[in-house]
Amino acid sequence: MFIATPKDQWSSMWTQERPSAQILQRLTVLASESLHALEEQLMDPLKTQDVKMVFRPPLDFYDVLIHLNPKQIPRHLESVDQPVKSFSRGVVKNSSAEKILFPVVDYDPVQCYLRELRDAFSDLALFFYDKHGGEVIAVLWKPLSFQPQPFKASNMKGRMVTTLNDKLVCVPNVEAILEDFEVLGEGLVKSVEARTEKWTI
Repeated sequence: MFIATPKDQWSSMWTQERPSAQILQRLTVLASESLHALEEQLMDPLKTQDVKMVFRPPLDFYDVLIHLNPKQIPRHLESVDQPVKSFSRGVVKNSSAEKILFPVVDYDPVQCYLRELRDAFSDLALFFYDKHGGEVIAVLWKPLSFQPQPFKASNMKGRMVTTLNDKLVCVPNVEAILEDFEVLGEGLVKSVEARTEKWTI
């Protein structure tokens, strides 16, 4: 995909594998709604102007929300809405030994966690995160992953065996997957919110 603007007359950057058709469709809808919201605000100068609203994605579209501990987000102060409470991430003195501990450069536990989630569950779900201080990782189940698969010992990652029409089939074990989300992110994950109105456990 390539997005052209009047300023990009001489160079072009093409994506390779991404975005998928599903994400591209969602991106188009968000861009259209954002444009509509901004035009509406700019046409009525007496209304309160909140252009940041287009950078706050609606979370009702997603199937699972992984809420993160703000103390563990190194880029928390970069978020669209400044946090009410910020946490010191500078030099800390250790009272017992009077040693000075320095922060680790380029260490982002959220990005490490996100990489682990994508490595482990990319065949079942898509993961979305605002790397500029986001407090939520949004999860969208892939529709094809919920279709029963023929039973194979090599196809059991994140799945459980059940019977369908007297045949053994594999279906996603959502309860175990949600538990894995918490276990993988221990100390970083505050809670996992499953929105089961779209699918059943």
